[in-house]
Amino acid sequence: MHVLNSQQEELLKSERRLLNDLRIALVQFGAADEDREALGQSIQQLDELFLLVVVGEFNSGKSALINALLGQTLLKEGVTPTTTQINILRHGPSQERTIIDENQSVCTFPVEFLTDISMVDTPGTNAIIRQHEVITSQFVPRSDLVLFVTSADRPFTESERVFLERIRDWGKKVVILINKIDILQNKAERDQVETFVRENAPSLLGTTPEIFPVSARAALQAKQGEPARWKESGFESLEQYIHDTLDERGRVRLKFLNPLGVGAHLAETYLEVIHSRLKLLQTDGEMIADVETQLATFKGDMEHDFKFRMADIENTLLEMERRGQEFFDDTFRLARVFDLLSKSHVQQEFERKVVGDVPQRIERQVSELIDCLVEADLSQWKSVMEHMADRRRQH
Repeated sequence: MHVLNSQQEELLKSERRLLNDLRIALVQFGAADEDREALGQSIQQLDELFLLVVVGEFNSGKSALINALLGQTLLKEGVTPTTTQINILRHGPSQERTIIDENQSVCTFPVEFLTDISMVDTPGTNAIIRQHEVITSQFVPRSDLVLFVTSADRPFTESERVFLERIRDWGKKVVILINKIDILQNKAERDQVETFVRENAPSLLGTTPEIFPVSARAALQAKQGEPARWKESGFESLEQYIHDTLDERGRVRLKFLNPLGVGAHLAETYLEVIHSRLKLLQTDGEMIADVETQLATFKGDMEHDFKFRMADIENTLLEMERRGQEFFDDTFRLARVFDLLSKSHVQQEFERKVVGDVPQRIERQVSELIDCLVEADLSQWKSVMEHMADRRRQH
């Protein structure tokens, strides 16, 4: 990227500060590692060259398209997967290849097109090795412009549809290239394919992208000595679009907007998580209040039942007290003074007439009271636990 003017420098500082604040917030929130990594990479790419990423199925002609744009056969092409790594293409004094890790390499070429732009060749969206597809998906957030290549003989396959929907939320500018139009029999077939892509692209991307029917093979042949093939390649309008869009001002604009798109996507994603958690907390609060209401009602019912059963016990004791009073009134009379001389007789009469089965009755009533309290408490505990289990199953 060329040197920024003072206003652009201030915008860059403000954007970097805003995105770093978001990154700190994501760390504190406990966001997923891949999301924090995506944001970190988007901040990092603010200081890098403009990044143009080429994606599509492995046989859609991605490498051929890059060769055509660069005007030379620099990347290997084939009908089987030829790209198994992320290849970052940059300008350099000589053609060299540096391995960054098992998934990435940097290739330098002395090509003018790469002076202010880095291009990225990716494994196919339908890569046989699943990791290659994951690598491609994770690299997209770093891009400033995505060239999505689909083949004219099978536009928008299932894997392409899934991939486009997956990258839609990153807010990237996507340009769709319908490659291999030279294999179509006539203009009617070409118009049919182009119409199909134009009708389906908005629903997949959420926006209406620029669409270019091209033949990368014809374009490269035209640049390598067969100029008659240039018009049929459709590359003139594509290259003019790239030239107009990726002039210095356009590159700066996209470079500034893309990290904001990543940040906005992540902020929206985790705001939804926060709202979901707040709603969950609100529901949990309502559940706790409901449980507390149940417990208060249970307490009132238990106190009422306890008083009722205690009244039965008190009545039993009061009846014994009444019989005792009658016993003493009847026994301790002058006419029966001689009966009092027999202690055992008086005791037996007292136990028979006054005490009777009171101990057994009281023991039974107390036992029933305890059983009732335990059963009610267990029933209430089960009710609360079932209520909480239902809540856990719902969330």
